[in-house]
Amino acid sequence: MGERSNHLELPALYDFVCGVVSMDANTRNHIETCEQCRSDLSWLQWLAGFGVRENTYDPPTWALANAENVFKLKKPGLVTIAKEIVASLVYDSFNEPLPFGVRQRDLPARQALYQTGDVHLDLKIEAGDEKGLIIGQIVADKADMDVAGLQIEITQAGQVISKSSTNALGEFIFRNLPKGNYELQVVVSDTMVKLPPLPLGN
Repeated sequence: MGERSNHLELPALYDFVCGVVSMDANTRNHIETCEQCRSDLSWLQWLAGFGVRENTYDPPTWALANAENVFKLKKPGLVTIAKEIVASLVYDSFNEPLPFGVRQRDLPARQALYQTGDVHLDLKIEAGDEKGLIIGQIVADKADMDVAGLQIEITQAGQVISKSSTNALGEFIFRNLPKGNYELQVVVSDTMVKLPPLPLGN
């Protein structure tokens, strides 16, 4: 039996509570005359009883369901991005030569196609007088690559300003975008795919 400043050590008291060791007469007499040790013993008895009750407690079904839903909501935050790549521009309608006799380009929309690995990103960029929109579609070369439910983000100067997600066909849209330069990024499989800056109405 150890002592701490004339009081019984908590581990020794806990052993008594759990029945690991027997309490001899000297220890029993000390507890009866020491208020601090009696208080410690009562607290440890409550703690041991709480542990027993906790093992027999089954949380309600709704509490388990809520916990699972919270885990699912946080799960995307645990995803580790293996790599980050910038998609290559394959086609840009604004880079096409003007028809003979036309001095300036005045088209209602800009078509752009980007590619990275087995993924293609087809964009249509429309600029209005004040605001514009970006319509896009993600197409995968591999049939087993799911393009539904992908999270698309529009950023400006490193700040996310709008989010969207793809439908079953890999389509998405961003509306009411003020004029400016934007970057688009999407996570496909384990890769963060980014597009070069997209000028809207500039």
